[in-house]
Amino acid sequence: MLLSLRHANPQLHLGVREARGLAEAAAEWIRRGVSAADLRRALISELPRDGVRSAVGFLRHRLVQKLPAPVAAPAPPVAPPPVREFIVCEGEGEEHVFRPAGDENLCGPCAREANRVYWAARRAEMESEPDPLPWRERVAAIIEGEQGRERGRERGRERGAEADPSVVPAATPASGSARDAATGA
Repeated sequence: MLLSLRHANPQLHLGVREARGLAEAAAEWIRRGVSAADLRRALISELPRDGVRSAVGFLRHRLVQKLPAPVAAPAPPVAPPPVREFIVCEGEGEEHVFRPAGDENLCGPCAREANRVYWAARRAEMESEPDPLPWRERVAAIIEGEQGRERGRERGRERGAEADPSVVPAATPASGSARDAATGA
């Protein structure tokens, strides 16, 4: 392969002795899983614009500097999981057996039927419930409830102030301080 580089580019002409000197470095590429065609492509691509002065030096540099990372050893094959024993399906109907994949106790068809029954009951339950209020109405109800509680607190304060003249009403931003209101200032 190294001797054939001269056909791709005359600047990469090597003698037999020079090719033997680079053979070990090229063989390392092959050991790392690079095909001969890919190695050839890596050596002849992107040559310097002003030419190659020494084909041996240039190729040695490329073989060392562009050497790909070593290929990891293939992982040992993983043993398949043990085959599980047959168990009796706990579903409705005629007794039958199946081989579970995990810890289930219903075969596929019985599990699908049980799910269908469950979701049909949930759907009937959901349809019997009233529709929820739209979000705008829910927010309006919350605001109205808060305003109603605030009015109830104000009425409670007013009743408490009428019953006990020593209780001074709390200050509000519009009315000034409670002392000013009590003294008339």
